[in-house]
Amino acid sequence: MGEGEGEILHIPPSPSHQVLQDDGVMFLWVTGRAMELGRECLDLWGYKFVQEFLWVKTNQLQRIIRTGRTGHWINHSKEHCLVGVKGTLADKLNLNLDCDVVCAEVRETSRKPDEMYDLLERLAPGQRKLELFGRPHNVHKGWTTLGNQLGKSQVGAPAPPPRVAPPPRPSL
Repeated sequence: MGEGEGEILHIPPSPSHQVLQDDGVMFLWVTGRAMELGRECLDLWGYKFVQEFLWVKTNQLQRIIRTGRTGHWINHSKEHCLVGVKGTLADKLNLNLDCDVVCAEVRETSRKPDEMYDLLERLAPGQRKLELFGRPHNVHKGWTTLGNQLGKSQVGAPAPPPRVAPPPRPSL
């Protein structure tokens, strides 16, 4: 998250407010020292914590990074992606398709592995996807990316999928 982005986007930390959606999934990146804060945010925003993905950071030789720039006591070689759900999603998600660990190379600051975007697409196909606090390298086809470092030409949203009533269930 860049300087001042939290204040600019101001997501209210109150359960009385509807945050982003009534039914949906939230993926929240945190470092080890912010795990509890991340879970508290999910809870305050009305999401139930259900899962965690782990990104093990590697170098170009696929060796674990041992000189991370985060951490106070030890260098962090991983980041956590907390998963929270809200509402009814059973028919919208593909569960048990992927592993909860991704080993991938570290690139620019705040750039997450492309493998994570692929994993999230498989988990929630056809669903709208929003990335907050994005930078130019975070822009992906089919995603809405918001952030104060994007520039006007890079802020774009895909056309929202049409809202179609589900087909009627056959009567028995």
